[in-house]
Order: sequence, then structure tokens, then C-alpha cells
Amino acid sequence: MTDMSVKGAGSIVPRDNGDSSRRSAFLNPSVDGPANRLARRVARGHESIAIAIAVIASFAVLGIFITALGLLITHVLERGSIGVWDHHVSQWFDRHRSTQWNRITGDLTDMADTFEVAGVAAIVTVVLLVRRWGRTAFLLVAGLAIELSVFITANKIVARPRPAVSHLGGTPSTYSFPSGHTAATIVLYGGIAVIVMVATTRWWPRVVMWILAIVLTVAVGLSRVYRGEHYPTDVMAGLLLGIGSLVAGVFIIRVAGVNRSATSDAAEKQISAEGAARLDQASQ
Repeated sequence: MTDMSVKGAGSIVPRDNGDSSRRSAFLNPSVDGPANRLARRVARGHESIAIAIAVIASFAVLGIFITALGLLITHVLERGSIGVWDHHVSQWFDRHRSTQWNRITGDLTDMADTFEVAGVAAIVTVVLLVRRWGRTAFLLVAGLAIELSVFITANKIVARPRPAVSHLGGTPSTYSFPSGHTAATIVLYGGIAVIVMVATTRWWPRVVMWILAIVLTVAVGLSRVYRGEHYPTDVMAGLLLGIGSLVAGVFIIRVAGVNRSATSDAAEKQISAEGAARLDQASQ
């Protein structure tokens, strides 16, 4: 092993093709995985069709789940203990506000606004494209696109009014369910954590990024309840929406890599076969 390979073993930036492939395996489709089956059996190897099916299926499954959950909460559970708890928590925060926490929660809310989330996602995507990280660069785009489309659909159908407490700052024109700020935060920073996870073998950047993603998501969710914009169940649904959208983004990226993975495997097999043939000739 050379000095260069030792120095590059835990680097954020890949030093060679073999190291890059090994570390980015999480976003590559497995041989018997759902991404591979969808691309080969359903889409018959057509990459654009496979990606379109993956996007539509992800939106449909997640949209039905989040919408059904919202209708269950607002039409069934609202009259029970969960509904009472929802209102009690919102009213408790309304009675225990302070100037300092008003400012802190305002900053957290601003950080998760649409413009800020889109800006951070755009910067990360451009950096990855410049570094030629291919499919990985579009992870945040795919995840946020699914999150936003499902949020708009469920928000309009469920149409849950916002909590009947005083609201801090500007109130969006959308309804209360689910919390879009919470969902967008987990997709953005959870997506960056996934990118860091496949970009390096070092444990500490991975752990730090995942802890940051979790802490920011919880903080943003609590800030939305504190400021009177959402019920606790709205935030929980936003968390589920964010996780589901991030999983959908990973799935879409894997589907997009099926043909590339097959081409890479074929190239490796050809190189191995040519090497074996040269060894045979040399031994004769």
C-alpha cells in the first residue's frame, strides 16, 4: 500500500475509483434489490421510464399514507385523548413564552423556510456537480421534490386549521397538517448526512452530521409548536414525511444507477477476463 492510498483512505474527497465505489455503495442498487427489479422487470431497462415510475410510485405511496394519517387524526383521533393532548401542548407553549425563546425559535423557523432550504440544497448540489459526483448530486433535489409535492397534496386534502392560539411571526397561507418545515429539515440535513456517509470512511464526520440532522429537526419541530403554527401531531407527521421523502430520494437515485452499475460490472468482468487471458499466455 502506498503513502497516497494511506492518506486518502478516510478522505472526504475520493482519491481513486475503487475507493469511491466502495464508499458510495449505499446509493448503488443491489443485484436483487427493488430498484434493480423495477428497472429491469418493469421498465425493461429503459432508464427514463424507470425513474419516472420510481418518482410516481414514491409520491403515490407516501402521499396516500400521509393524507390518510391526517384524515385519521383530524376526523377520528381529534375527539379523543390525542386531540386533547394536541390542544393542551399548544396552549401550554402559548402560556410559557419568553422574549429569548421567541427569538431563538424565530431563527430556527427562518432556517427551515423554503428559500433557505432551497438555497442550501442548491449550493450542495452545485458543489457535488462540480466535483463530478453524478447521481449523488441529485439526492437532495429528488428528496425535496417528493417532500414538497406530498406536503402540498396532503395539506390541501386534510385542510386542518392551525392551533387556536396566538401566532408568532408571519403565518403561512397553508394549513396546519403536516409540518413542512420539519419535513424539509430532515430531508435537507438528513440528505447531507447520507452524502457525507458515502463520501468518507471516517466515523466522526458521519456521526456529527447525523447528530446535527436529528438535533436540527427536533429543534425546528419544537419551534413550530412553540410559535403556535402547528400541533405536535403535525410535527410528528412532518417527521414521517421527511424520513419517507429521504428514503424515496435514495430509492430514485438507486433506480437511476441500475444501468450504470450494470455497465460498470460488465467493464470489470471484461478487464478481469483480459487479465486472466494475459496470464495464461504468459504461462505458456
